Parts: sequence; structure tokens; C-alpha cells
Amino acid sequence: MTGPAGAHDQGAGVAAPTPSSVLTALTQAPIGIAIFDRAMRYLAASRQFLTDQGLPGDTPLAGRLHYDVFPDVPQRWRDLHARALAEGVELSHDGEPFERETGRTEWIRWSVAPWRTDDGEIGGLVLYTEVVTAAVTARLNLQAAEARYRAVFDHTPVGVARISPEGRFLEVNERMCAITRYSRDLLMARTFVDITHPEDLAVDLALVRSVIDGERDTYTLEKRYLTPSSEVVWVHLTVALVRTANGDPDYFIATVEDITDRKHAETAQQRYQAQLRLLINELNHRVKNTLATVQSMAAQTLRGDYDPATAYEAFESRLLGLSAAHEVLTRERWHGALLRELAERALRPFCGEDPTRVSLAGGEVWLPPGAALTLALVFHELATNAVKYGALSSATGQVTLSWTHDADSGALDVCWSETGGPPASPPLRKGFGSRLIERGLRGELGGKVAMRYLPSGLVCEMRANVRSPSRALGLLGDI
Repeated sequence: MTGPAGAHDQGAGVAAPTPSSVLTALTQAPIGIAIFDRAMRYLAASRQFLTDQGLPGDTPLAGRLHYDVFPDVPQRWRDLHARALAEGVELSHDGEPFERETGRTEWIRWSVAPWRTDDGEIGGLVLYTEVVTAAVTARLNLQAAEARYRAVFDHTPVGVARISPEGRFLEVNERMCAITRYSRDLLMARTFVDITHPEDLAVDLALVRSVIDGERDTYTLEKRYLTPSSEVVWVHLTVALVRTANGDPDYFIATVEDITDRKHAETAQQRYQAQLRLLINELNHRVKNTLATVQSMAAQTLRGDYDPATAYEAFESRLLGLSAAHEVLTRERWHGALLRELAERALRPFCGEDPTRVSLAGGEVWLPPGAALTLALVFHELATNAVKYGALSSATGQVTLSWTHDADSGALDVCWSETGGPPASPPLRKGFGSRLIERGLRGELGGKVAMRYLPSGLVCEMRANVRSPSRALGLLGDI
């Protein structure tokens, strides 16, 4: 840069500008410019420079020392001026704070460069300044807003994602990565379609389309994500669309809350409620059946020509037999009962002091609840008859209860055989016990019964249909 008066243009017919015209142009320049000599005395300054410094645009500065006019110029700037003069370097700053005497801080963009004389010597400095307080303030406010946004985005306890209109992840926070089990890089390489459970995708896409078409501003949805290991994660999703200035879709903002634990709890609660309803229905069924059985027992017992004492004794005995069967079933949670254990409990009261008078023979057969109650009452009636009229009415009489079971067909054959007692003879009339045995075998068990009255004693042969369920698969589960 040559002297501030400018250079001479030797082109034909073109007059060289005079120093006064150059200075006039400089003072009218629309930017802040000041020219100094080596001692930092003003040679010229533009009106914009003066007004930027809070001075009238026609303030005379020529010959005055810059630091006298502005004594509040900080030492760091004075050092930079000295360096530019000493080293001949150009220096600049895009925006530096400057506190005025009033206490107000302005942001100044500046550059300083040496100008040289015709012989190449540094003659002084040219200073360019611009007050950029508004722009810097706006930039700082934007940076602060971005910092607040980043703090909220990164540290919010829910997943947050910015998603393109095509569905690709543009930005995700750490919580989003934790919920989906994807690393940030893997997630950013995918779309929300890639990680959505196939069964939830159609509903999600339809809602996205309704937002793009302007039918709604936002939508919420409970849906499932699939992790990289195909694990299901339930989430509560809220989605909003941000549009450009001309109304075109720009990007979606999605917030994601992990509700997997809540969903598991709801499923468990629903399962519990279903089991509870089943339990109540089953209890109602059992109570009704029990009351019907008791009612039938009472009616049949009192229908004969018994005197009250005899009728009471018979009715009580039958209730005790029913109670014993209920006790076994209750202990097994009403899943069923083993045939052997049921028979032992039903017949033990009739053996007296010699339990060997009744012998059992047969494999393990698991009876469902209905079959267990029916056979318990049948055994009780047969034993009661044996004590009164059959083998157990004699000191030497014996009873053998045997059975076989075909697990494939469900056929259960039970034989009650009495020996050592008085000869058996058909009854003159069919009593409650006989009717109970016949109806129970035919109704509850879909079977039949045959009574043979032999000189050696009664033989009762029963055929029933019993499909033994697994003991682990009870009707009520583990409620």
C-alpha cells in the first residue's frame, strides 16, 4: 500500500485524482476507516468511523493522537498497533468486545494494515472497523439456545430422535440408543421402519402419512421396537413434524419412553384376572355340584322307611365319605387325586383295627376331580353295604379292590370283590346306594356297573372312561 494520497494513473486522457478528492471520498465511505501516521496521529477518518465511535460525523481529527481522542483504547489493541507498525503485518479480528466509557460493551470487527510511502517505508496504519454488536449478540444467543437444546436433547430421561421425512434417523440421544439397544452409528444408518415390529408398522406408517398430509399435528402410539438381538421393547411414542418456511416437511421430532416393564405388568395382571375369573367360575361350579350331591343324598336317604335316627346315621356317614374325598382334592388343589390314595381314605374307617381286611391292587391312576368324587362315594356305599350285610360284617371277611387302566383309551376297570362273609343275595328293592353307584358310573364317568351276588360274597364290576391328566396341568394352575 502506498501513501494515503494514492497513486498516479498515467493512462492517456485520464486525470489523476487529487489528494483532496481522495480524502473526500474516504470521509464518505460507508465503512469505518481511519488513516494514521507512524505516531498514530489521524491523517483522515470516514464519517462512519466517527459515528461508530459515538462522535459527530464532522468531528475534526486530523493531527490528533488516536489515544488522546479515545483514551479507553485497551492496552492489547495498542500493542497490536505497535506490532503492525514494527513488523509490517496485517492483523484482524471478526468480533472483539470493547467496553466504552459509559460501561456499555460493543463488539467490534476490525483489521489493521500498514501503508507505505513511495520509497517502501511504513508511513502509518489503516484501520478498518465495524460495530457488529447486533450480529454477535444474535450469534451468542443462538449458541446459548443451541447449548440449551443440546443439554436437553442429550440428558433428557426419554429417548429423542430427529427423523427425516423418509424415515431415516438424523440425530438421536443416548437414551434413544439405550432403549433400542443400538449404538449411535448403527441407529443413524437405519430408518425407524427397520427397527419397528412388523405387526406395528402399518399403523405407524398411516399416522406418519396423516401428519405429512396435514390431517393432524402430532400423534402418539404404543408400539414395539426390535433390538439387534430381536428382543421386543415396548415404547410410548410421540411424534411431531417440523416444516420449512414454505410449509414443506423438514423433519420429525420423536420422543420415546420405554414402557416394557409396564406392559409386562399389564400382561401379568390380565393373566391373573383371567385365572381369578376361572377360579370363581370353578368354585361356583363345584359348590353347585356339591350342594346337588348333598341334596340328592339327603333325598335318597330319607325316601325309605328309615326311622329318624337311622336316617341321620346313614346321611352323616355319607357326608363323611364326601368330606374325605374333598379333603384329598383340596390338598391337590382340585387338580385331581390318585385312585389308590382316594380308596385308602374312603375305606380306612371301615377296616376297624385290622387294615388288612381291605386290600388294594392296581397301578397309579390319576383321577380328575369329578371322577374322584364319584368313585369316593361309590367306595363308601360299597363299604357301608359290606359292613351291614357283606364281608365286613363277619370277623373273617375280606374285601379286595382292584383296577386296571388303559391310558390310551381311558378305559378304567374296577372290581370290588368280597369273600369270607355271608352269601350275597339280591336286594328286594333297589336302595340309594345301588342307584348312586349306577348313576355315578353312567353319568359322571360314562361307564356301567354289574353286580353279581355269589355265595362267596358280592362282586361289583365297574367300567368307566377316565383320561388321566398330568398332575402338573391342573385346571386352576398355581393360583
